[in-house]
Amino acid sequence: MPTGLLFKDELQGFYKSKVMIFLWVGLPVIALLFRFLSAGSSGQELPFTLISSIVVSSIGGTLAAVMLAVFIINEKNRHVYDLFLIRPIKRQEIIVAKFFAVYVCVAIASAIAVLVGAVTDFATTGVLPATLLSDAAQSLATTLSMIAVSCGAGVLIGVISPSVLVGAILVIYGGNQISVVPLIPELLGLPDAAIYTIALALAFAAALLGLAAELFNRKQF
Repeated sequence: MPTGLLFKDELQGFYKSKVMIFLWVGLPVIALLFRFLSAGSSGQELPFTLISSIVVSSIGGTLAAVMLAVFIINEKNRHVYDLFLIRPIKRQEIIVAKFFAVYVCVAIASAIAVLVGAVTDFATTGVLPATLLSDAAQSLATTLSMIAVSCGAGVLIGVISPSVLVGAILVIYGGNQISVVPLIPELLGLPDAAIYTIALALAFAAALLGLAAELFNRKQF
């Protein structure tokens, strides 16, 4: 079975889940609440695109990692992967398909939240379209970079964790910390930090995904 068919199958399963419905609808609503709460409690309003990026990165990334870890652990415990051994499917294809299925779903939620943020900023502050699009694009790039690392961590934790409880704890207390790695260039104030952020996220997510695939290949089912 080609990776594309596995990806399509995983995508259909994830986007119909209640968690994804929450991400697509709930994240923009939560971001709006943050926007107006921050406006009412502070004399200086933060750009809503920045708030959207923070909210989507933290909540969306954590939920994506938890989803991946829990799905993989449950399928291991239910011996789902035993059935794949008699079919011409490479084990790493299963891991890669799950990673990209969740990542695409969360990317859509991120785009919706950041778009809502950009429109709200324009409607309330009158920011010029060019500046608005630039801020939105930078926020979305940062968000997607952090979520990619979160998804990579979620897959790795799902492969190595013996139970759902252990996996959830590792995601919450470990995956969240790992997801901030792409922000290092911005925290250091490097020029063209967004480029370094994307490159670092790609490298780190690929490393986590590669390690997860290697460990998954060595597991006995």
